[in-house]
Amino acid sequence: MTKKLPTFLSSLFIGIPGGLLIFMGMLMFNAVLGLVAKTGAWSMLVILCFTSLIVGMLVRWMQPFHGIGSAIASGVVAALLILTLWLTSKAGSGMTLVFGPAGMIVTVGFSLLGAWVFPRLRKRKK
Repeated sequence: MTKKLPTFLSSLFIGIPGGLLIFMGMLMFNAVLGLVAKTGAWSMLVILCFTSLIVGMLVRWMQPFHGIGSAIASGVVAALLILTLWLTSKAGSGMTLVFGPAGMIVTVGFSLLGAWVFPRLRKRKK
């Protein structure tokens, strides 16, 4: 148990900023894309998938051995942010696709996919 606690805390301390980066990256890219074209719930979900994938890859790059745990922690933190917004928002806001169960599943799934695919991309390049 004592050896697992530092690994868990390390994953948690990397997962908190990673989850915030997923969420804020989605909002930032949606705002920039909104200046160029009209965006909706589906484009916001695609941006959420993309940011989750990139953050998962970055986490695995920074932590090669324990990156999957940190990627899961990042996805869970972002999913908790989305859950909080989903529970506190008004009904009928029109963004239930992103700020709902689909958005929570996407954050965890794509950050885990990014952490899983990163070593395979590096092996393919060499």
